[in-house]
Amino acid sequence: MNEKNWLRTLAERVNPQTTALIILDMLKANPDAPPSMEIPRIRGPLQHLIQLIASGRRVLLPIIYVRNSHSDWTVLANLRYAWSSQPNYSPHHYAEGTRAVEFHDGLEPKEGEAILIKHSYSAFAHGPLDLMLRCRGIKSVLLTGGAVMGAVEAAAKECFVRGYYLVVVSDCVVPASGPDHEIVLNQATERLGAIVAPSDEIMRVWDALPAKENEGFFGRGETG
Repeated sequence: MNEKNWLRTLAERVNPQTTALIILDMLKANPDAPPSMEIPRIRGPLQHLIQLIASGRRVLLPIIYVRNSHSDWTVLANLRYAWSSQPNYSPHHYAEGTRAVEFHDGLEPKEGEAILIKHSYSAFAHGPLDLMLRCRGIKSVLLTGGAVMGAVEAAAKECFVRGYYLVVVSDCVVPASGPDHEIVLNQATERLGAIVAPSDEIMRVWDALPAKENEGFFGRGETG
């Protein structure tokens, strides 16, 4: 591709016509679930994320909510083995039909927004995420959610190898600071060409755009 077509700037990478917001694993979980997604760690990123979603909806940003679902039908032997040495992990923590797979309050998908169920760390594994992005003409992806060393890191690498530009929303991932946060975001910048930006910087770009009305299914058309 000619260099003039590269998406270099934040404004280019958050263009609602060619960008999707992916929200990873922001779920209530069960009381005995792993500590990585405890409410105190989520509270800050969740509030920033709710504001980011509202701003994105104003300009009809495509939004994809991704949630876990585990059962005897979807847990491979190697994953079960890995969990066997981690007493805090179990397929039952994200059992279908329980509060564990419900999105946190404030993250209620609206009509036209997508919900994707995943069964492993990667949102791309065993599912149609790449197809969904390509059908909408997506060129860049905003990554949010948690855990940063799990689902976020896995999605970032998959996005990169599939040809998408990356923006990691620094205050909308879990945890929002600390060693895991720094390692993943630094690697995304240095190895994957990602832009790391806080939610308020992204929202300022969208605030400068006119609000749009939903034109319904097929109303979006191809972006080229």
